Amino acid sequence: MQSILEELYMGNVGFDAGYYPQNSPFVKAARKKLDNMEQLNAMLDDKGKELFEQYCDAQSDIEGITRYGTYTNTLKFGILLMVEVFTSIHTDAGERAVREE
Repeated sequence: MQSILEELYMGNVGFDAGYYPQNSPFVKAARKKLDNMEQLNAMLDDKGKELFEQYCDAQSDIEGITRYGTYTNTLKFGILLMVEVFTSIHTDAGERAVREE
């Protein structure tokens, strides 16, 4: 069983596609991308289509690595914030004092 954070990262949990209104920036960008892809596909020969597919696969791999890096850095930052919350106190003057154990 995966954690909720892992499910969010993997894209298994998220907004329903129907969530976006038809005139939203996301839907407009998706339409533009589809239109451009259809035009490009019509222009390319078989070798060009194969090369473009390889390019898209590599781009997808890079995006996955970047998303994972962002996910892990954000998770580490959240953990550090929680450590700070549990290990320090703030005085009325706003100064930070470390708890003595």
